[in-house]
Amino acid sequence: MFATCARLTAQPEGSQDVTKMQRWSIIGSAATALPFLVAALFFLFTGPQDASQFPPPEQSPYLLPWPENVRYFCVQGVRGVVSHRGGSQFAYDFYMPIGSDICAARAGRVTKVVQHYDGNGRNWPNNVVYVDHGDGTRACYAHIKQNGSYVAEGDMVEQRQTIAASGNVGNSMMPHLHFHVTDVEARRTIPVTFADVKKDKGIPRMFKWYTSGKGQ
Repeated sequence: MFATCARLTAQPEGSQDVTKMQRWSIIGSAATALPFLVAALFFLFTGPQDASQFPPPEQSPYLLPWPENVRYFCVQGVRGVVSHRGGSQFAYDFYMPIGSDICAARAGRVTKVVQHYDGNGRNWPNNVVYVDHGDGTRACYAHIKQNGSYVAEGDMVEQRQTIAASGNVGNSMMPHLHFHVTDVEARRTIPVTFADVKKDKGIPRMFKWYTSGKGQ
């Protein structure tokens, strides 16, 4: 009986090696496919769902919110991986070393300045500058450094005027500028393009570099 069981359960010589090879083959195939899967998910679930919602860049009243001829990396764009969803989807995060100059993307009147916070974390208060454009829209410049505002509430600012120093304050994973424009009445972000972004239909995309004031 035991001999019969042994014959029934015994595996052919070398079969364990074959099983290991099959297992490693499956793992190797999965590892090869993973980057393609990640890329597919990235393009499907991030970025603008409908580029026609965005005005053509040549008609945009906005410029990239930093000094001319300076290059920064877009760490998160519209419908980002970490945030920028729902009513906040039309927003951009640009990596900037702490203390970098932030410029007004469009002229307007400063309606709010918060600059006394320091430190960051999920529930940490943010430092911001808001600029009203006089047409029912308002730009938000967020995560500025403590005492980093160069403007005060009520000030009129020109396009490309330096208004603040960038920081890493509030719900921030790295030093960066968060920028979005809100429809004041609807209290939702709206799709905006930048006149000095000549590629990508004027819409900064995640993991790409952008230089202000230059054709790209």
